Amino acid sequence: MEVTIKEKPFTFLVTATGDVISKKFSLDKNVIRVLALAISADYPQQLFYRGTQKIEINGEEIFEEDYESKMLMRGLAEKKFTDLGNGMFPGNGEVKILYKDTDNTNAPFVPYKVTLYLRVELK
Repeated sequence: MEVTIKEKPFTFLVTATGDVISKKFSLDKNVIRVLALAISADYPQQLFYRGTQKIEINGEEIFEEDYESKMLMRGLAEKKFTDLGNGMFPGNGEVKILYKDTDNTNAPFVPYKVTLYLRVELK
């Protein structure tokens, strides 16, 4: 069986200061494992200074509530992903993110788009 590694993006918008956004995404049926993840934004300073989140895969908490987005951000010069060790089995294929925007004087609010990237293994 041939195995392929792909990056799957899941995107949502932060439209107001202090937004708390709960999103649920579904993985494709051919995903075998989730190997790594990263998060980015069209306005990176918003994500870096204002963002925190909780991430679950198949009901298992990967990063606890209020985990700082800057710890999961993609590098500019390289593709930086946070490795999930041996990977997470997708189970029900459900990925949940609870994202919070928090006011910060280093990054006055403007609406921004957040993208969660999952590096997955496909059959």
